[in-house]
Amino acid sequence: MKKIQIIGGGLAGLALGVCLRNLGVDVILLEAGKYPKHKVCGEFICGVSPKMLSDLGIREVVEQSLVHETMQWWMGDSKVLEDALPTPAWGLSRYKLDYDLSQLFHGMGGELVTGSRADLKDEEAVVWATGKPKKRGGWIGLKIHALNAEVDGLEMHVGDRGYIGLCGIEGERVNCCGLFRVDKSIKATGGQLIAEYLRANGLNQLADRFSEWTKDEDSFSATAGFSFGKQVHAGGFCVGDASYLIPPFTGNGMSMALESAWMAGKWLEQYAKNEIDWTSAIAGYDNECVAFFLKRMKLSATVQPLMFHRLGRTLLKTAAKTGVLPFEFLFHQLRTP
Repeated sequence: MKKIQIIGGGLAGLALGVCLRNLGVDVILLEAGKYPKHKVCGEFICGVSPKMLSDLGIREVVEQSLVHETMQWWMGDSKVLEDALPTPAWGLSRYKLDYDLSQLFHGMGGELVTGSRADLKDEEAVVWATGKPKKRGGWIGLKIHALNAEVDGLEMHVGDRGYIGLCGIEGERVNCCGLFRVDKSIKATGGQLIAEYLRANGLNQLADRFSEWTKDEDSFSATAGFSFGKQVHAGGFCVGDASYLIPPFTGNGMSMALESAWMAGKWLEQYAKNEIDWTSAIAGYDNECVAFFLKRMKLSATVQPLMFHRLGRTLLKTAAKTGVLPFEFLFHQLRTP
């Protein structure tokens, strides 16, 4: 039996580690940071079946989450859609989820090394779960937790050059996570930076609500320097955001991280048991990912630009308000193979 090395202990890496331990595969997981820690993330899972969570061995951890069954969608200060979610969403902070998964992995006999960066090249038995590769890009992701916010279900607010989602999580907190076009004229830090981006994007009513909430400034996180779509890597076996990065409005990155880990598990198990070689494991996994994710990535690439074009936003807003927007159809197309 061969040992698998996973580089990166985010959601995809941890879920894969637990999955492989359930399959009897020896695993060492290397994570540069330490747990628990805050991350820029929408902090809800939607579209992954309970069976897939069971296959991964993480269902009990995920089902500790707050369950959301409704969503509301604003464009600017106008609510354009309120509906039931076709499938429920689980709201849970990465601060808690990643920590709980790291403890589960370690308790199952997985070797967990934190606080140390891996100095490895692509080689056999190495899986890259290092998140989105750093590259030039015009986006910035911002996240903070509000302590006294009142939110019913999931909320999504689309502005002129970005959007932000609100999601209830554990501890009566609300996660506020946005994606915006970088505006170098905005000079602020922490929660105030998010407030300034809301104003700059025409989300004035939400900015007023946001200003009234108490924020946990220690939960503030920011990230920049990334692009969406199939991620370019030097080669090797990649899972999660290191492989595919979908725009958050049109897809659910946490779900895709878990789905990629689920697909990777069986190929890595076969390799570890000497049933296939490393090249075959990579090829089999990559081909399955293309078939599994291609439809949603193509649709996302079409829908995302509409939200940042004046005519596109007008069309989406009119379609949503008049009830002709095929919300349930789009939801399933963006979350299923």
